[in-house]
Amino acid sequence: MSRTFSESWHRVADARLSLLPTVAVHKQRFRGQHWYVLRDTYTQRFFRITPQAYAFVSRLTPQRTVEEVWQSCLRDMPTEAPGQEEVMQLLSQLHQSNLLFHDTLSDSQVIFERYRGQRRRELQGKVLGFLSIRIPLWDPNRWLDRQTALTHWLVSWQMGALLLLVCVAGAAVALSQSHRLWNQAEGMFAASNLGWLYLCIALMKVLHELGHAHVVKRFGGEVHAFGIMLLMGVPLPYVDATGSWSFRDRRARALVSAAGVIVELVLAALGVMVWAWSGPGLVNSLAFNVMVIGSISSLVFNGNPLLRFDAYYVLSDLLDIPNLYQRSGQMWSHLANRWLLGTQGLEPPARDRREWWWLVLYGAVSFCYRVLVFISMLLVLADNWPAVAVVFALITLVLAFILPGWRWVCHLRSPALMRNRRRAVSVSLALVLVPVAVIGAFPWADALRAPGMVETVEYTRVSANAPGRLDTIEVSHGAPVKAGQVLLRMSNPELELEIVEAQARASESEVLRNQALEKAPAEVGALDKRLAVAQERLAQLQARQAELTVRARHDGTWAAETLHERLHNWLGRGHGLGELSNPGSMRFSAVVSQEQAKELFERDLRGAELRLNGQAELVIHPSHLVLVPYQRDKLPSPALGWHGGGSVAVKPDDPEGLQALDPYYELQAYFEPAEAQVMQGMTGWLRVPLPSRPLFEQARRALLQMMQKRYRL
Repeated sequence: MSRTFSESWHRVADARLSLLPTVAVHKQRFRGQHWYVLRDTYTQRFFRITPQAYAFVSRLTPQRTVEEVWQSCLRDMPTEAPGQEEVMQLLSQLHQSNLLFHDTLSDSQVIFERYRGQRRRELQGKVLGFLSIRIPLWDPNRWLDRQTALTHWLVSWQMGALLLLVCVAGAAVALSQSHRLWNQAEGMFAASNLGWLYLCIALMKVLHELGHAHVVKRFGGEVHAFGIMLLMGVPLPYVDATGSWSFRDRRARALVSAAGVIVELVLAALGVMVWAWSGPGLVNSLAFNVMVIGSISSLVFNGNPLLRFDAYYVLSDLLDIPNLYQRSGQMWSHLANRWLLGTQGLEPPARDRREWWWLVLYGAVSFCYRVLVFISMLLVLADNWPAVAVVFALITLVLAFILPGWRWVCHLRSPALMRNRRRAVSVSLALVLVPVAVIGAFPWADALRAPGMVETVEYTRVSANAPGRLDTIEVSHGAPVKAGQVLLRMSNPELELEIVEAQARASESEVLRNQALEKAPAEVGALDKRLAVAQERLAQLQARQAELTVRARHDGTWAAETLHERLHNWLGRGHGLGELSNPGSMRFSAVVSQEQAKELFERDLRGAELRLNGQAELVIHPSHLVLVPYQRDKLPSPALGWHGGGSVAVKPDDPEGLQALDPYYELQAYFEPAEAQVMQGMTGWLRVPLPSRPLFEQARRALLQMMQKRYRL
């Protein structure tokens, strides 16, 4: 018992209460302890209480007051009877759940008042839960009763084994066709596919909800509501499967919750098989939609226990921790009250050490995951419907910050903090003021990070200047070379014949000229021109022949990894042979956006650090940085763009992946090669320190830059 007596006991001591006649009681067992579930058979509402609380509630009758019932519990159970504070909390919760009857008003008036209060609370819940509004349309219980044979066939171990085989086969097909999945996923959100996408989602959700309903009926439960749920304004079907809450077997309750996920996984498996075995067309596109929806929905939403969807209830039942989400929140509230505010005499929601750890860890991890989902949803909405994103952000701000803050202020003014109110107020102010000071006033280190690639300052692409057959490779790939060193030798028999012919013509012209000097001096001028043309032709051919011996233009490292595959093959003029780079001096060409370049133009660039992908432990300090003062729109390498796995947005219609979506500035960082091997074409990140500034200013700048770049605001 948390407290035996309460100062507010007089408010309920003389009340005459009882459970409504429509309330049915189900006994369940959680983690070795008996519990009682109260179910209103008319409204299908549920409430779970302990055996001690049920011992008190079961004695309530209109003929006895609450004081008399409590005194009888003290006489019969002096060590286990609930305290007055616990009784008041229990009666308040039962009253809010519309499970109590009292004789202070006429029956009709009591029912009307409770109905009106319940409707008001439901309306408030719908307003606050604007992302998921439910509208019941039909009671499918009788229809499901007529499907008993189908229900028993669907919910059986034979069907379970078959569905497992289908899922395994679908996963195997998906793995074997993984290279095709990414290519087709790019057009999933095209305007022409949105209608088909919604149709697939709606039909899959119908089967999803029918899966819940059939499993509920299989274990003797009732399903009294089928309707439309407006999920972020999108109408989707739903069924009320709360009838499973009264099941004694936790495995049955878990199977009811898992039924929808199982249906979607099976549909995804069937979809991937149809998609893999069908040609391009409508059927192929619909199968791909089903596959993606079933898998993503299961992994991110319904199949993830960190959100309050199907998998959450499966985890809660398997752990034997009902109301896991609410109790984890209560656990963190208890920790805050006990250790921050200093409230004494509080009992934790956890009943043992194992449950304590589950509540604490689940509360922390689920909160982080919800924040991640919220940010992702906000970005998706902002990309497609900016106005909806603004409304979504404002309402979430109210629900996540303003309302909890107001409840915290009310808690600080409550009688429960009478003895430690000063500490509670001081700690609360510190929890607000200290982060504000740290974020808004205290300067923190700031830096600019820009992607780029390594280039050698002295770099040459070696190509064949004359056609020929590759005869010998004098230098192997990766070997250092000196200027003028022979890299490879080529031959051209046709060119050799042309040289022999040109030599003969030059010799002939020279002989004829010498003869004309003695016999026909008037023809000497014409023969001199003929000899000059022949000699020029011979020189050109010999120069082409000399180009068949490829030499290094400067010192460096020879890179020709696949050249040996072309040995003894004919190579045309301009054919790429390899690359010659001098690693003695290198630079890192970083891509800097226009917003980031403004920061660099205003200050001296010093203290930069360079880290290359695959060599994160190596930190390179450039000797100096140069910001090229003009815009560019073509990347130095496709590896920096989206098509090559980089972070720079490129135009989707550019087949080379080099045309940047937005103009950028090039920041060149010059450095000497480090001990590790640094080669031409390696990618990485350049970090340039900026003046320290508060985190708020940094976040504001990043937000404004994102809004300007992403949404053109």
